[in-house]
Amino acid sequence: MSEPYEAVWDIDELDYPAGGTNDEILRFILRYAVLAPSGHNGQPWSFHLEDGVLHVRADRTRALPTVDPDDRELLIACAATVHLATLALEHFGHYPGVRLLPDDTDPDLLAVIAPGARGPMPASRELFDAIVHRRSNRAPYLDVPPSDEELARLRGAAAAHGAWLHPITEPDRIAAAADLIADGDRIRWREPVFRAELARRLIPNRGERRDGIPGYAFGVPGVLAPLAPLLVRHVDLGRACAASDRKLTQATPALAVIGTDTDEPIAWLHAGLALSHVLLRATADQLATSFMSQAIEVPELRPRLAELLGHSGYPQLLLRVGYPTRDARPAPRRDVATVLAGTSVRTVATSRARSAVRAVSGSRG
Repeated sequence: MSEPYEAVWDIDELDYPAGGTNDEILRFILRYAVLAPSGHNGQPWSFHLEDGVLHVRADRTRALPTVDPDDRELLIACAATVHLATLALEHFGHYPGVRLLPDDTDPDLLAVIAPGARGPMPASRELFDAIVHRRSNRAPYLDVPPSDEELARLRGAAAAHGAWLHPITEPDRIAAAADLIADGDRIRWREPVFRAELARRLIPNRGERRDGIPGYAFGVPGVLAPLAPLLVRHVDLGRACAASDRKLTQATPALAVIGTDTDEPIAWLHAGLALSHVLLRATADQLATSFMSQAIEVPELRPRLAELLGHSGYPQLLLRVGYPTRDARPAPRRDVATVLAGTSVRTVATSRARSAVRAVSGSRG
């Protein structure tokens, strides 16, 4: 791959340290974990290795306080890294032990992962292969709906993690969801704090930053991409974005809402595990996906979306789903060296986390 943002997506399986220490294995596995999606591509995670255990932590300095005041989407993103790390470990023949929220005295410690015992590599590798090919594809999709079998597989992927997925395929209900999305655009763009928050995450098509949204993700050419933050910060583009997103959504053959029965941190983590699995399942089935969660991020619209679904529980994410009209480029990612923190002094919390994950790992080995 020649583009600077794309090198991190090019992972050679032959680099896997077979016979290496758990720390060496986990350091390699992190190359897959950091490819998880996140709001505005903020990548709000950090990792720490200690005694062969991977600690997944929330990096709240990368939070989005306007669109995500409770850090709900932040936890969802971090949980997606947990799913990718676990899937990669399983691919390389491990039975990983995973514990979510292992220490109630440390809310930033979201998960601990140990490689676990060795076993045979899985017979199927399609989800693992999908990790490096998954993209957020914001282009229009073909006017061909996903099959019932494909939608059922997406529902199963969410259910595997204690979440649910509700597809929307009826044109009138897609139009109603599109109206909610457009309402969300208009509401948010009126807020200067929202525009400033978004502007900080817009980046040039080429440059040094490895987080944020490059202009090409929205079809902005390289010469204009550096000007996008200035425009976004000072101009209310709500009407234009609402019209564009409504048209794009109405032309989408299927929407998918991922939700949970409760609305608390552990549920958000389950939603993140489900999200990652759903996106990989869609990628493996040659389906494109992109996020349209404005109707969830605006508090007064979220209950209206739930009412539209007729599904009890709490919508967590809204996706467009369909067959792509063109390929999408990968977004930038911070590399492992950037997100992996150095060894810290051992604490009671660390000891509790290690004991918890070893207990889980032992039960699966």
